[in-house]
Parts: sequence; structure tokens; C-alpha cells
Amino acid sequence: MIEFADFALRATVALGLGFLIGVEREMKAKPLGIRAYMLVSLGSAGLMMVTLNFSLSSVASDPALSVDPTRLIQGLVGGIGFLGAGAIISNSGDGRLRGVGSGAAIWGVGGIGIACGLGFLMEATFLAVLSFIILWGCDRLQAHGDLPDGDDDETRTD
Repeated sequence: MIEFADFALRATVALGLGFLIGVEREMKAKPLGIRAYMLVSLGSAGLMMVTLNFSLSSVASDPALSVDPTRLIQGLVGGIGFLGAGAIISNSGDGRLRGVGSGAAIWGVGGIGIACGLGFLMEATFLAVLSFIILWGCDRLQAHGDLPDGDDDETRTD
């Protein structure tokens, strides 16, 4: 069982890492904002921890039950993919997709939350830092003309 202090630590780390990615996206006014990234990371971690606690509980020791925590990971990945797809739109004028970067980032944050929920805090932090570097670095290279304008996100107008 995950003790509450460890539960709180994992949830807080997931929230902070979601914040790191979300603030980068929010500063650029991308389709998904800071709240979405924080909530996806926290929700993924929370669901993973509750599932682990359930699978280790006395209720799960009932032979009539089949408990497989990895099935939650499958569900989370699919559900977050659905959320990311909502950030992707097609601009009918030129046929290019917009929001793919935000869709990919929200999916990655879900994975970071899952890693936090499983207790892999160092690994989750490393993934969040790499994600931040990718998002920030590619925009910097494009702004300096070192990369073609592959901007796959449309900025919000509201």
C-alpha cells in the first residue's frame, strides 16, 4: 500500500511537473493551457496510485476478482489521447493540422503523471525536463530561422 505521505509526495511532484510543461505552453498561448497539463498529470498520478492501493488491498485478494493495474495505464493513454486529439484541428485554408504539439505534449504529461503515480519520480522529472527542452528549444530554433516554420500549434485568440 502507498502510505499517505508518499501519495502526497507523488501527487505534488506530478502537479509540479504538469505545471512546468503547462506554463511553457501557456506563455505561448497554445490551445491547451496550464490547468489542463496540471490536471492531466495529477489525475494520471492519482488514478495510478489509487489503483495500486486497490490492487494491494484485501478486497483485491478475493480470487473471484481479476486485478491488473497495467490495464489502467492502457485506459489512461487512450483517454489522454482523446483529449489531445481535441487540441488538434485542421485549418481548411491550407490543409495543415494545428495543435499537434499540444496534443503530443498533453499525452506526454499523462505519461509523466503515470510515472509519478508508480513512484518513478526521478524518471518523471527527467521526462518533464526533456519535454520542456523540446518545446522551448524547437520554438527558439524556429524563431532564429534554424528550423523551418513547422509550428504545429495555433495560438489562442481569446
